[in-house]
Formats: sequence, structure tokens, C-alpha cells
Amino acid sequence: MCAQRHPPSAVGSSLPPELLANALTAIDNPVFIADRQGHIVWVNDAFCRISGYPSDEIIGKNPRILKSGVQDTAFYRKLWETILAGNTWRDDIVERRKDGNLFTVEQVITPLRNHTGVITHYVAIHHDVTRRKQEIEHERHLAYHDALTGLPNRALFFDTLKQAFAKSGRLPNSLAVLYVDIDNFKSINDTLGHHGGDSLLLTVADRLRAAVRKTDTVARLGGDEFAVLQADVDGPEIADKLAAKLLDTISRPFMIDGHKVHASVSIGVAIHPGDGDNAQDLLDNADQAMYQAKNQGRNNYRRHCPTASRLMVSGQKFNAENAAGQALSKRSRIRRSPRIAS
Repeated sequence: MCAQRHPPSAVGSSLPPELLANALTAIDNPVFIADRQGHIVWVNDAFCRISGYPSDEIIGKNPRILKSGVQDTAFYRKLWETILAGNTWRDDIVERRKDGNLFTVEQVITPLRNHTGVITHYVAIHHDVTRRKQEIEHERHLAYHDALTGLPNRALFFDTLKQAFAKSGRLPNSLAVLYVDIDNFKSINDTLGHHGGDSLLLTVADRLRAAVRKTDTVARLGGDEFAVLQADVDGPEIADKLAAKLLDTISRPFMIDGHKVHASVSIGVAIHPGDGDNAQDLLDNADQAMYQAKNQGRNNYRRHCPTASRLMVSGQKFNAENAAGQALSKRSRIRRSPRIAS
């Protein structure tokens, strides 16, 4: 048995001390009891299992033997201030097992008093919430990261961009957004199949990650679209240099399922200040610049140009209106056509 020594008897209890000790030993929640100086005097089997320490290695030790380093000094100061004042303390705490692995427990520490009201011991009851915390963290990760590549998704990228804007007022340098789109991805995907297309997207993501600085953010916005956020950009030539580097790194052949595949990207660059006073405008203008690169032959990059963007939007509007007019004219001709008897 792991449990050692009988825990202090409950004041006024009619139950035999042995029964109380057996109850604490048998329950599934990890429990330890420490004296006023913080030395552990009793542990149950569940505590030995979760901590990895046998009773003879934990009795007499301070609970700091489980300290993970996740909580700071202020956390433990507040804990001791609470229980020394005779109050119950409860909070989640990350502990370290004997083998070095971390676990998370919801811990409740209650002071125990003797018949004169003096605090003599503390009983700590744990509830293992490691799996729950891992599931919450996993769900949070999925909400803000692309499931295929593991990169930040559009939501997280946009949030990071907004935070960068908030800081930019205090920094002398600029921000740059590079909007990256794989050229002719649909054709590549149709040729390779969805598995091959996913493999290409994964490799593109890896190459983009490897090409940027640690302070830059790479995200997958969706489909075959990626984005890079450069913070603290000394000048536009820094963004130009990165765009050229990305073009070069993606143009190198890919080996997908044993086949050599050639791909390229079109990149749009927008820089704050100048190309957008807020996160949405900067991202939109980088997107427009990417389409300018597409229209000018692909496998290149273009900086945002307001005039070119207006011409592009006007052309798109004209084409849409022209297509709508042709459709209306066609429907009108159909309605005027005489019905032919069968």
C-alpha cells in the first residue's frame, strides 16, 4: 500500500480513525496531508499514481518537489497567504511527475485546526483535469489553426495583424503583408489528385515557414492562399527581398508521390503606412496586388498600386455588367422566339 501513517482524526467524529484512513486511501482523488511547515506527512494511493512517487520517496518532502515552473512566485505567495490565514485555497495547478511529464490538477487545500483552533496541518485534494485541459487546448488550436498544415488560419492571422497595427504606433518601422497564391493549383490538384494536392500544400507551407524570420507570421488563409506578415520592416525593399526569396523557393521542383512537380506562386505586397490604415485594408490591398501579379503573367510579385487596383476593379465590374447584359439579351431572345409545334 502507498498510504503511510494515519491522517489526523476528524474532531468530533464518531468514526474510527482506521475507517477514515481507509476512506482517504481508497478514494480516486489524489490526496496528501502536510504539516504546518509544509512537509508531507501522508499520501494516498491515487497521489502516488498521479505523481509517480512511491510513498517512501514523498513522505517528509515539501510539495515543491512537484513544482513544474509553470506558475510564478506570485502564484505560490497567494496560495500560502490564503491557507495561513485559515482559508481554503482552490485553483488549477500544473505539476511535474517524477518522470518529468507534466499534469494538471484542480487543487483544493484546506487548513486543519486542533481543538484549540490552531492550524496544524493542511489537506490537499486533487482532481486530475489534464485530459480536459488538453482537449480544451486542442479545440482552441483547431479553431485558430489550419487542420492540414498546422499554420495559423485566417482568423488568427487577422487577429495577429490587428495586434501588429496596435503596436505599430509605438514603433518606427512598417508592417508588410505578402499575399501568396499558388498558380494553376486547380490543374495541379486535378493531375495529382486530392492527396497529391494536399502534399503540395504541406510542402509549400514548410518552405514558406523556412524562408521567413522567426518574428514573421505565415498563415494559410484557405485553399491555395497563404499570407506572410512582416513586422518591423525597415523599408519596402525588405518586403521586396522576401517576395523574391519566396518566388525562388517555391519555383524549385517538388517531389510528390514519386513525381517531380513544378509550381509557382503569385505574390501581392502591401505595406503600412501607405497601403492601408487598418488590418482589413492592408490585407485587401495585398490581395489586389496578388491579382495584379496574376494578370501580368504569374510567377512574380507586385506591390500594391492604387491605380492598377482601380482599373482592375473597373474591368471586373465592366465584365460582370457585360455578362449580365448578354444573359438578359439571351433570355429576351428566347422569350420572343416562336414556339415550334411538335
